[in-house]
Amino acid sequence: MLRLENISKYYHSGDTVALGLRKVNLEFKLGEFVVVTGESGSGKSTLLNVISGLDTYEDGELYINSEETSYFSKEDWEVYRRQYIGFIFQDYNIIDSYSVLENVMIALTIQGYDKATRKERALELIDKVGLSSHVHHKAAKLSGGQKQRAVIARALAKDCPIIVADEPTGNLDSETGKQIMKLLKDLSQEKLVVVVTHNYEQVKEYATRKVRLFDGEVVEDKVITPREDVKEGITLAGYYMSIWNLLALSVRNLIRTPRRTIFTIFVAIFISMAFVLSFGSYMKSINQPYYYGGGYFQNVTERRIIVSKYDGTTFSEDDINNLKQLDGVLGVLNHDILLDETVKSYSIEYGYLDYREYYMNPVSAILPSELIEGRFPENEYEVIVEDNSNNFTLGDMLTLTIGNNNVYMFDGTTTLSDIDGITVEVVGKIKELNPNSWQGRMYFHDDFLYRDDVLIYSYLGSGWSNVSRMEYSIVTDEGQMPIDFWGEIVLDETIPVGEVKIGYDILYQIADQIGVSFEDNPTYYEGTSLQIDSNTNFYKKTQSLSVTGEYLPAGVLSNDKGSYSYSCAANPNSLLTLVPTELYQVTVFVRDSFDAKTVVPAIKDLGFNAIYPASVQNQFAEISRIFSTLGFTILMVFLMTIVFWVTYAVLRNVQSAKKKDYLIFRSIGASKKDLYKVTNLELMIAFFMSLLIVIIFFIINELHQIWVFPQYLRYFNVFSYLALLLILMTLALLLGRKFNRTIFDKSVITALRQE
Repeated sequence: MLRLENISKYYHSGDTVALGLRKVNLEFKLGEFVVVTGESGSGKSTLLNVISGLDTYEDGELYINSEETSYFSKEDWEVYRRQYIGFIFQDYNIIDSYSVLENVMIALTIQGYDKATRKERALELIDKVGLSSHVHHKAAKLSGGQKQRAVIARALAKDCPIIVADEPTGNLDSETGKQIMKLLKDLSQEKLVVVVTHNYEQVKEYATRKVRLFDGEVVEDKVITPREDVKEGITLAGYYMSIWNLLALSVRNLIRTPRRTIFTIFVAIFISMAFVLSFGSYMKSINQPYYYGGGYFQNVTERRIIVSKYDGTTFSEDDINNLKQLDGVLGVLNHDILLDETVKSYSIEYGYLDYREYYMNPVSAILPSELIEGRFPENEYEVIVEDNSNNFTLGDMLTLTIGNNNVYMFDGTTTLSDIDGITVEVVGKIKELNPNSWQGRMYFHDDFLYRDDVLIYSYLGSGWSNVSRMEYSIVTDEGQMPIDFWGEIVLDETIPVGEVKIGYDILYQIADQIGVSFEDNPTYYEGTSLQIDSNTNFYKKTQSLSVTGEYLPAGVLSNDKGSYSYSCAANPNSLLTLVPTELYQVTVFVRDSFDAKTVVPAIKDLGFNAIYPASVQNQFAEISRIFSTLGFTILMVFLMTIVFWVTYAVLRNVQSAKKKDYLIFRSIGASKKDLYKVTNLELMIAFFMSLLIVIIFFIINELHQIWVFPQYLRYFNVFSYLALLLILMTLALLLGRKFNRTIFDKSVITALRQE
């Protein structure tokens, strides 16, 4: 069955060459119980390693069933070990993290036995070697003798024609040693059993043949008992490991080494976190608008989408509800024009009255998670402010006026209580949503935004738009004459409905146009009317009010009337007809430009016109975006490459700790192909679990904002997750490839010796 012709084996260590075997000529057949003996260093174990395919030879030829092996590849030797050899190692070579049962079953798994047969056969052999009470004990907790018996059971479990044993009873008591030798003797009736020992007297009663080595040479080859003839035409066991067996083996390896697995997953979590943050930051960057402001709309944030109908008709209640139900929509503001108007918040600075302007926004434009502190407004007299340099605090009472309703003060005597404004309480603070804007923002309850005075000032005032919203003209007996009017509209409930009072500068302008002297005829305006024409894009309306005199607020001295010389005062009810009661143009709020990319097309699918002001760019914006995106991409690739190599170095050390286990798999017949798969599957499972943990972490963070991590998952789609998974799986495969190369770059026995 086995024939060695002039076999020589050398060991190289630097410039030194040691002789393992020298021109050995031996032949072994089924039915033999061969005992190989000799002094330490005589070549006994080397001979055993060569005939079992664990080690190579340099000279001569080894024949297996008359087939030459000098041309065998590593894969051929794997097949040989798997189908022909059951090996009992001198130093156990047991998988410490496995139980006794798993150590025995792994040999049967590699050989392709089904699960039920594996367990039945393994338990039978464990009983034969006297370890029934330790079936589920981890090998690491066994004594030396118990480990040896477990290894013997594993070797006997394989249905193979050759059993080789290196000092099989060296760690056993005499009684157990006799049981094992008797078991091997029984097996030799149909198999070839080769036992290496330095003490021939312990095994001579079982031997059919004695081979003694000295200094790598055969000095004695003696038949003790003639062997019985055994038919040489043996049937080798089949071999097949399904993907499920490989997957189960990979999972078992991970479970049985929890510390290494947890550390591997921890490192993989670091990689996954780095990739998710890098990819998320990149996705957020390319989805942010490049340019804010400019153009017709002033209160421009990436949350605002202007919506109207192509035919200029009004929105129905169903239309508004359809907009609100779109995915990604935070809310809808019925009067879009409100967003381009401002409120003024007054304070006393250095003894003088001062104010700052803020754009009006609805609370539906913000998310509850964006509150730094406080709560949402519950009525029109509560407001949320941005956490900016004004240092608002919760509970502050603010005095506000709307639009161009300015309060002038030059002598430093006016106090906040003198201002005819609206008093609101600060009940919440949010971060500044658009730091690029020079103008701050306040967020109001709908009851505030839909007040009559707010709507009138928003529709009739010029706001910050480049186009005046109103046109004015004086109507006299001689006809209609336009006037240049950029003053403030003042709402005064003391003025009768249908009447209007105007500042003296406007009166002078009217007198000049009709050719009269204001000083000589101060009441010339009697019988004239002020005609106001709305000038919004979607709503045209005209209102005529009788001019009844000069406007000067009560308590204001004549020498201060210049502050109000361009004012136009009327009763609110006189101007409400100029405010549209139907909705011609609304604002849809989204979280950011990323959501806008999907919401704008969805709005258009409903048949509406949608304008996204934040996407307005100057002529150089797109070029700048391309270069910034390219630079960001290069930076991310560089950083991710650094992360890869650093993490590879760490994981390589962790995986190397498993090297001995994989070498044992290899020694009992596992193929290179299957070990590649097991290694890769282990790493892929660990990396998949790490990505899953990271995604769950970010999902929880998205829902509750518990941690300070940015909310990036919203930018991810199915392809984003697949891309991340592909990156991690590629990394796992590269690591597995490196690790497998270290296992297979040497013969099994050489690698085991180094371990």
